[in-house]
Amino acid sequence: MDEEFDNPLDATQIECGLPALAFSPDQYDIAVGGTFITDIYLMDSTESEQWYGGVKAVVNYNPEKLELIHINNGDLADGSAPLFFADDTTVGRIEIISIFVSIDSSGINSSNNILLAELEFLSLAAGADTLLFERTENDSCMIASTSCELVDPNDQLIPIRGYGDGVVNAQ
Repeated sequence: MDEEFDNPLDATQIECGLPALAFSPDQYDIAVGGTFITDIYLMDSTESEQWYGGVKAVVNYNPEKLELIHINNGDLADGSAPLFFADDTTVGRIEIISIFVSIDSSGINSSNNILLAELEFLSLAAGADTLLFERTENDSCMIASTSCELVDPNDQLIPIRGYGDGVVNAQ
């Protein structure tokens, strides 16, 4: 299949399994001085019975090449506005915390892809950069450590098995 038709939210694109955090789209071709919008998704199988209560996504980028302009709430925190973020522009690090708030504390079912946040960036310089979920890998599917977290409605950790980073090409 042609690369241009690859869907970053297709579970087969995540080589290490689900649940996963992923950017969509996963590649951006932009002019220097231009802006682009990317979405961060929590991906899981359509057959999944997992319930989620919250997500922390930590994204690294090169602050000499990109500037974060704005973050919008996604579906996990939709309507309840519990989306928190911190952007350290000196090191190019965004920490996004999104929690699901409901009367019965049931969480949200993951039997589909869940939009966590929408990020808008400005391209500052030519060249390639990666929007990278913060983690240390022993190999492509062995995560030694990560700053990203998934929790169930009882605040129990759920392992993140896959990551779909984004690539930015500015000219």
